[in-house]
Amino acid sequence: MATKGLKLTCKNSDGFTLPEVLVAATIMIVLAVGTLSVFSYVVRINRGENLREQALSVMQKRVERLRSLKFVPNASGLTSAELNACPRTQVTVGGPFFSADGREFDLFVTITNLPSGTTDATTNLKEITIEAKPTIAERDAWLQQLDTSVTFQRVRSN
Repeated sequence: MATKGLKLTCKNSDGFTLPEVLVAATIMIVLAVGTLSVFSYVVRINRGENLREQALSVMQKRVERLRSLKFVPNASGLTSAELNACPRTQVTVGGPFFSADGREFDLFVTITNLPSGTTDATTNLKEITIEAKPTIAERDAWLQQLDTSVTFQRVRSN
């Protein structure tokens, strides 16, 4: 049986046209950018929560120290000078304070009398606010905007 040459006939080609490929590529790019932005957001939130957890662990020792101080109104010999000093502005506590993974934090303490306007001799309550902030900002620019300060408030009475 003799064969003449093979003839390729393409009356109905089943491939993709250039506009179809471009539309598909555009859709894939939009989906990829959306997915990456979601991952970026999740990483940022997780990092922020990690920093807040570290700040809480660093502050815990200072909180326990301030909670253990004696505060007895009108008894100068039994009252802690640290509590009766009553700075109404933030005071940087001596440090440095390090978290378990080596990150350094600055601690700020504010002690106020309650109700406000009372003196150390007449007050029955102290409000202690402790705030921790990372000493060194994040290296990555997109992580520098994280709010990593945490504040505790403790009211002490005799």
